[in-house]
Amino acid sequence: MQEDHFKCKLTTWDYIYDLCLDVADQVKDSGYGPDVIVALARGGWFPGRVLCDLLGLDDLESLKIEHYVGTARTGEDPHIRYPVAPDAVEGKDVLVVDDITDTGKSLSWAVDHIEEEHSPGRVDTAVLQFLESSTASPGYVGEVLDEWAWIIYPWNFIEDMVDLVGRVLGDEPLDMGGVRRELRERFELDGLWFEVAQPNRMEEVMEEAERRGVATRGGGGWLRA
Repeated sequence: MQEDHFKCKLTTWDYIYDLCLDVADQVKDSGYGPDVIVALARGGWFPGRVLCDLLGLDDLESLKIEHYVGTARTGEDPHIRYPVAPDAVEGKDVLVVDDITDTGKSLSWAVDHIEEEHSPGRVDTAVLQFLESSTASPGYVGEVLDEWAWIIYPWNFIEDMVDLVGRVLGDEPLDMGGVRRELRERFELDGLWFEVAQPNRMEEVMEEAERRGVATRGGGGWLRA
């Protein structure tokens, strides 16, 4: 088994929507009126779309900066994979949106890219969650987190859980209770909160882990594929 140990925190759609409401209120209270939102792919897509709705904006653009290569695994320094479309933000006031900033690199690179390549008007930033370890200081923040944890958002629940399951499985079979125990001990995934946030979905997670070639059935339980 891999010796990964870190804290994960599950979130719900309602919780995330409330953070979007908080950010939208901050933008309105500040008097800033962006013309376009640039959502950082992929985590910024949901909050970006919701903020368009809450702020009355029609223009939503996407910018993909690659940094994380898996659950709590980072690659090299962020790099632009899919840039903003030409002329999408030229001369416009921009709000760059992401789900979370922990190192701050992706957010800073996004702002630099937009300002250096696309001649926008004003560029400001918003995130749902801000870790104090971040070197970037977003203009609008839904909440501040005082300790690091890998946030499992509703839009990447299956992706992250399959990754985590792959880390706890080994050559000895684990039944569902064993899988849950390992997830709790290795990643602090509380079973009670798990069922509140994502009720009755562990079977779905395991089936998807099998479909993706991460897990296999055998010996009365689950093993690493």
